[in-house]
Amino acid sequence: MTAPAIRFEDVWKSYPDWSGDARTLRGALAGATPLFRSRRGRRWALRSVSLEMAHGGSLGLVGHNGSGKSTLLRLASGLGRPSRGRIDVDADSAAVLDLGASFDPQLTGRENAFTAALVSGMTRRQARAVLPEVLEFAELEGFVDSPVRTYSEGMKLRLAFGVVATRRPAVLLLDEILAVGDLSFREKCEQRIAEMRADGTTLVLASHSLEELRLHCDRVVWLHRGSVRAEGDVETVLGEYEHAMHRAMLARTPVGAARDDRLRLGENRFGTQELRIERVDVLGPPPGGQGAAEPALTTGDPVRIRIVVEGAGAPRSAIVAVAVRRRFDDTVVMDLASGPAEFGADATSLELHVERADLPAGDYVIDVGVYPPDWAEAYDYHWGAYPLRVSGASGGKGLLAPPHRWTEVP
Repeated sequence: MTAPAIRFEDVWKSYPDWSGDARTLRGALAGATPLFRSRRGRRWALRSVSLEMAHGGSLGLVGHNGSGKSTLLRLASGLGRPSRGRIDVDADSAAVLDLGASFDPQLTGRENAFTAALVSGMTRRQARAVLPEVLEFAELEGFVDSPVRTYSEGMKLRLAFGVVATRRPAVLLLDEILAVGDLSFREKCEQRIAEMRADGTTLVLASHSLEELRLHCDRVVWLHRGSVRAEGDVETVLGEYEHAMHRAMLARTPVGAARDDRLRLGENRFGTQELRIERVDVLGPPPGGQGAAEPALTTGDPVRIRIVVEGAGAPRSAIVAVAVRRRFDDTVVMDLASGPAEFGADATSLELHVERADLPAGDYVIDVGVYPPDWAEAYDYHWGAYPLRVSGASGGKGLLAPPHRWTEVP
């Protein structure tokens, strides 16, 4: 009988509870002394987690930050041991987890890529041989000999995924990595993930993007406070998760008059309003309706979506997300999020640039939201408030209408 690619058997994981004064020298010494040790001196990150994956399967992990997703992936990758229970993972595994902790910031991109290849199990000769392919995939060009401390998060993603992309491991573990980086490289990563899956790689992916989980995963585990709240097929579990998140968002939405005729609190506007989206402009090429009530694009046009956010108190770190849905069936055709940014009482503007909107002709709606970095709630979420009409030639089906032509081959 073939052993599974991944098996967790009643896995528990705890860490020291650093609340109170435990981060001080006095607190650390008291914690190390049995007489003064707190009875609640451990924090449980995972509680009795059991799961099993056959080779070639794909599993998504969903849940708020702090739910245990990253802890599960770190244990599966061999970074730490469970406090209780047993973990078995195929020895041929690769992980792209915390990008900031993956590299030595003082080394160059080239040096870090070489070191990462060695750590993955390659010999020095193999690492040297594969290095050109890693750097070609990463597309860092003139930055490969610069220190990684000068890299953006997107550049670190390119380097980290470049190493993994050349390996084709039996098990691939990914933690939120596709939330950073530019759109074209994310699409390149998604294509390589699909190729790996087709070759039999087992995938475990943690993501806040439900569309990303729907795209890549066969099953989903919903983690809540370290425990498995639900496990099963993608649509069933994500449907339960979305319903629970919607109820929680409604409970946090204040009652009151909206500041925009298109928006009604509790109907198509939700969230705590601790940060507010004050304006959304959809900007296409002239004369394509710059900020018009219903902007119009032609298939393949570039588009910019400008979002103005204001705070209602102290500055907050937040993520801005934009989703485009096909109007007639609510299918999400694009779902993108920014990195964390600081927003205060003064208006702050962000723009999402899409080089080509390769959407088939039709009517769409745009959802815009502002969330804390852990996605635990919505500060302000505008659902379907911004219509978008796309014109272009018909004659095709699907979610995309890329440039193409047919030729006769002799």
